[in-house]
Amino acid sequence: MPHYAITATYDAVGRPNPALDNPAVQRCCKAWRRVFRAVNRDEDNEWTASEKAAYAFCAALPPLTSRQNCRDFVACVAYGITIKAIAEKDAGKLLYAAQVALSSFANEKQTQKSPDSARKRPESGANSRQKP
Repeated sequence: MPHYAITATYDAVGRPNPALDNPAVQRCCKAWRRVFRAVNRDEDNEWTASEKAAYAFCAALPPLTSRQNCRDFVACVAYGITIKAIAEKDAGKLLYAAQVALSSFANEKQTQKSPDSARKRPESGANSRQKP
């Protein structure tokens, strides 16, 4: 996602935070730390390690396949912004994707009406008037 190094540090991502009570946020941070450690160990370059870890953080984001996943996705993106694992300019696109997914679930719920409710609905308009 980002084409430049993010400024997240290993300490920032590992620091205790209430957001880490969310398992999805934990998973994203764990992915970030794992890649950061590996790249920094091999290349001894925190800048490159941080950039590659940002990709791992985004790859660990929950899929937008359910309402709960969307909420977890938003929590991960918000936390990623605060620890600077996700650039603000990229965050807007990610949050918009979550918004679209959530709205599709809302539309899906509205269109799923039971067959009984459709049959029992009273007619309205000019055709529903009874003649005296």
